[in-house]
Amino acid sequence: MSRSALILGALPGQADAMHRLRSAGWKVYACGHKREGAGVEAADDFFVVDILDPEGVADLAERLGVDIVYSVGSDIAMPTVAAVSERLGLPLFHSSATTQILHRKDLLRTFLAEADLSPVAHRIVLSVEDLADFPTYPAIVKPVDSQGQRGITIVADHAEAVAALPAALDASHSGRAVLEELLIGPEVTVHVFVVGGAVTILPASDRIVWEGPLTGIPAAHTMPPRTIDAEQTEQMGELIRRFVTALGVTDGPLYFQLIFTADGPRIVEVAPRLDGCHLWRLLEEHTGFDIISACFTQMMGDAWPGDPEVPTGVSHTLRFHLTDPAIPFDPDAHSFAEYGEVVFEEFHVEPGELARDTNGHVARLGYAITKDRA
Repeated sequence: MSRSALILGALPGQADAMHRLRSAGWKVYACGHKREGAGVEAADDFFVVDILDPEGVADLAERLGVDIVYSVGSDIAMPTVAAVSERLGLPLFHSSATTQILHRKDLLRTFLAEADLSPVAHRIVLSVEDLADFPTYPAIVKPVDSQGQRGITIVADHAEAVAALPAALDASHSGRAVLEELLIGPEVTVHVFVVGGAVTILPASDRIVWEGPLTGIPAAHTMPPRTIDAEQTEQMGELIRRFVTALGVTDGPLYFQLIFTADGPRIVEVAPRLDGCHLWRLLEEHTGFDIISACFTQMMGDAWPGDPEVPTGVSHTLRFHLTDPAIPFDPDAHSFAEYGEVVFEEFHVEPGELARDTNGHVARLGYAITKDRA
């Protein structure tokens, strides 16, 4: 009997999962607030149901009789995934309570402080009065529960924090922001998979950010990372294991973003899902390990496929094709062949079209993975 899934969202990250599931014989449905995105065609059938509407998604999932409700690469989808799966008794990695801690930056910072993990000076902010007397600048102002890099601003002092706060609050679904000390150092991302309480830390990657006016926009990921050494890798592993134990996670994926400061690794974010930057494909090109398929088969109770064999002496980089969102796509203007052999490339818009504009400054056309020259 074939398996079936309802995937929340229709962006390229979710379409990745749809293609992989359908190739394995799954029946794949998808939904979103409008009929738009790569996932509309990637799914067997698409339904216009807002992924922020748990009642609507639950009704759809029940009507379809699916085995799983899930998403890949979407922060805003995960609370609905948890709520619907709990309501319908479907397989689920992370409870609603755990998902909320990881979904909201204020709850995550509170959890980390109470668990004595990854100390970062911070303050939860609901109004400008909450910014008074913050002791640590430079700092960064963030909405607690937005997706992507919306509403995030680096600030040098109290006056800049006051000026940045409205954008952060506007970008937050709950109308809350967090002010944190600015962490300085190389940034690394890593997928973790917990199976029966055993923590598998998959190969990490450097997270290289766009050198533009917005904060934290990813431009590339290199695997393995070149910015941290063996000792720092061990520190990262110890911090991750302590985090997993403190949170009580026994099964499922976690996606960590960390910054290696002079005082050691610090957690920036942890997501209760696979990433939204197509790092599953970078991991597969680098090691041969298919984390998307592993994620879904684990949810269905299948055996863990085994940890990947990590190659030595070779590196791969995933690079995003970024553009001004007002400039139509010209394929001849975008090539990464100078960096090495292009082993995979995918564009998400057609020549002459405009990329999806989410911030008014930079848009993503697609991405490529190179086997880098030594």
